[in-house]
Amino acid sequence: MFPTPLPMVTPAKCGAMPSKVSCLYLLTVVCWASALWYLSVSRPSSYIGPMSFQVRKATKNSTISNIRARSLNPHDFGYLINEAKKCETEPPFLVILISTTHKEFDARQAIRETWGDETTFPDVRVVTLFLLGRSTDAVLNQMLEQESQIFHDIVVEDFIDSYHNLTLKTLMGMRWVATFCAKAQYVLKTDSDIFVNMENLIYNLLKPTTKPRRRYFTGYVINGGPIRDMRSKWYMPRDLYPDSKYPPFCSGTGYIFSADVAELIYGISLHTRLLHLEDVYVGVCLRKLGIHPFQNSGFNHWKMAYSLCRYRRVVTVHQISPEEMHRIWNDMTSKKHLKC
Repeated sequence: MFPTPLPMVTPAKCGAMPSKVSCLYLLTVVCWASALWYLSVSRPSSYIGPMSFQVRKATKNSTISNIRARSLNPHDFGYLINEAKKCETEPPFLVILISTTHKEFDARQAIRETWGDETTFPDVRVVTLFLLGRSTDAVLNQMLEQESQIFHDIVVEDFIDSYHNLTLKTLMGMRWVATFCAKAQYVLKTDSDIFVNMENLIYNLLKPTTKPRRRYFTGYVINGGPIRDMRSKWYMPRDLYPDSKYPPFCSGTGYIFSADVAELIYGISLHTRLLHLEDVYVGVCLRKLGIHPFQNSGFNHWKMAYSLCRYRRVVTVHQISPEEMHRIWNDMTSKKHLKC
């Protein structure tokens, strides 16, 4: 049996909704739900449809374009969706780059309504962007294009969005900052299932009233080596990385760096053999640059049981669902008067 069709949202019904919920947002939710139901019951998973994106070409950064040596990884993917004017009016204090996938609309919306809301701190300018590649399904690409037209917080490059292309997604974020937002002070790279304690991050770690750092990189630092078991999600072939140890690297679930590092990493990546483990690859680039990541105990790359006092002390927590994100955010913002 097929589920009951979703009801149409009429202008009259939209008018009766609370002011914070726009008609466009409701229509987006309905369209996403309909599209995902359609994909799950009607389309073969291997379907590859024609692309419907309009390619928006990026403006070249003069420093990046002047690299004369032949590149191992030219990263010449065009922008399919871009927000090139996000930083034109005023350089932000913090740029948030969130790695996500096409079907994670609920996670993106939860972040927009909680810790990723750009208007939460009126004295500090924050820019939030979601990073994606291209889906092999035209319907998902079309839905993402519509979402972008409503929220203007999505950047897409023309490579296939997959787990093994996470490194390309991170490099896309570095390239975007270096090209369109080079005067930002700091950048947070994280994932869509991460809760971020923004107040702790901004006022206790980054401290807007202090002099901005340079060549700065911090997060949960891992010192480890390659896993040679082919059954592992983190398998690293010996011919791709022959060394027995990785350089120190920050867990890709969340790390902070000064904006000047974005251009440095992107530039060195053009001459560094790609690895599919993006956090390891960033660590390889940092070693080439002579930048040492600092350990910060506030970055957690695992799930933590919630308590108000515990979450006040952290910067990031992993494996948080959209529903949990709302509950944690509402609790933390409504109980600021309580002392731990």
